[in-house]
Parts: sequence; C-alpha cells; structure tokens
Amino acid sequence: MNNQGLLTAALRWATAGTLAAGGFVHAQLYVDGYRFVHVVGPLFLLQASVSFALAALLAAGTPPLLLRAAAAGVALGALGGFAASRTVGVFGFTERGLQPAPQAGLSLLAETGTLLCLAAWQLAMAAGRRQDAPPGYLEPRPGSAWPSPRLRELRDTVRVLLGLDDDTAVVIRQLGRDARGRPSLETVVEVLPMDGGEAHRWTLDRPADQITEHDLRTALARRRQ
Repeated sequence: MNNQGLLTAALRWATAGTLAAGGFVHAQLYVDGYRFVHVVGPLFLLQASVSFALAALLAAGTPPLLLRAAAAGVALGALGGFAASRTVGVFGFTERGLQPAPQAGLSLLAETGTLLCLAAWQLAMAAGRRQDAPPGYLEPRPGSAWPSPRLRELRDTVRVLLGLDDDTAVVIRQLGRDARGRPSLETVVEVLPMDGGEAHRWTLDRPADQITEHDLRTALARRRQ
C-alpha cells in the first residue's frame, strides 16, 4: 500500500473511532438516566445505535460516498441537538453548558472529530486522484467540449462492465502521438480508486470514436497493466 493508501486508511479508521466514541457517550447517557426522558431518551438510543453501525461499516472496508455522508449527518445531528438543548430546548428538554460532565465535552470532541476526519479524508482522496492521473493527455482544442459525448459513453460502459461503485473514478482520454497536433491514435482507459488504491490502465490502439463495446470488453478482460 502506498503512502496515499495508508493515509486514507488511517482517516477511515479514525472516522470509525470517533463515531464509535460518540455512540458510546450517547449509550452511556441513555443507560444512566436519559432513557426516562420523553422523546429525547429514544433519540439518544437511536444516535448510539446508528453511530455504532456506521463505525462498523467504515471499519469493514472502503465505503461508498453515501455512507460517509451518513456519518457526517449523524455528527451534525448530534451537534445540532447539543446546541438546541442549550438554547431553545429539545421537546421541552434543556441542559446547561457542558453538563453532564464529562460526557457533554466528550461528545462534542467526538462529533467534531468525526467531521474533521471526514473532511480530511475527502481532501486526501481528491489529492490522490490528481496525483494518480497519468501524464501526457491532450488538452481540449480551443472551442471544443471535453469530455465528448462519446468519451462519456465509453466511460459509462467501462463502469458497467467492471461493476464499479461511486468511489472509483473512470477516466478515458486520447493520447497524442504527434507533437504537431495531428489526430490521436490511442485511447487510454484509467480506473482510479478514490481511496488511493492501485490504479489500472488499458491502452487501445485506435481513436475513441472507433472503439466498440466489444473492443472494451476484450481489452478489460486482458491483464491489467
């Protein structure tokens, strides 16, 4: 695993840890007496259950974008509930400051840590995608739209053939062989995992507008470079 992969893995585990910590605090408060509070008690139990479930899914492997969004939603919901309980109240329930201590402070740290880890994770994946993008691609000619509808069609076909999820990017470009700007002769297919995992590349010796689904299927069946 490269440095980028190690970083994203560390952030994934850190996110799972902060989610589990927040869930533990809410579960402890529920057991210690919040279970008797109207509406709020069941919400604490729900918060703890969802936090533990998301933490387990995050720890199990690289999740789709929807799962990370759910983790952010849980953390934001807990912080919003914390703020509301100390201002307008939540279903008539109010608290003051960082009471009960130390659970209130620990909950704030856990939920804030979850959001920070998720933000750092997203930035790390974006940086990994830029770093893994292969050099030498032609830039769009002035006045042209890129990617073209044909390249988008090929990209969608590759995604279906390989059964890729939203955490894997597919890049299809044409490589120029002639520095004088003559038409490209090669089409390159790149599969780039957003978690920093190993990228894969296939080269087809023809322009994109001449590539059929059969050509793609045959190329993808070959050993990945």
